[in-house]
Amino acid sequence: MPDLPEYGRNSSKEGSTESDHLSINSLTFDAEEGAYIARFDSSDALPSTIVVSVITEITGQSVTDLRPLYQIVDPDALDRIVGNRPSGLHHSERLVEFTYQDFNIRLLSSGVIKGLC
Repeated sequence: MPDLPEYGRNSSKEGSTESDHLSINSLTFDAEEGAYIARFDSSDALPSTIVVSVITEITGQSVTDLRPLYQIVDPDALDRIVGNRPSGLHHSERLVEFTYQDFNIRLLSSGVIKGLC
């Protein structure tokens, strides 16, 4: 398994602050898929913000070291497509795929981010 920060290895938020991990419920590496898998709650933070947070966790880089997400994808559109919808609206699974920081990102409205290496 790749060397993940302690948070990623334990798949818990113990010892971290909310600002450190922005609603990431777990972060693991699936060797069969060759992908990092993060689970999140989009009712607590915007999916665009969570994508950046997951990449900083995986790479160990700071946000300022990363290319701005808006240069790759429109963060507002991403949040509207994948984010939480008010109850009563149709809740079909939505998927957005793009490449960011050398990872093929698959962002699902069900609260899963897959970062394929």
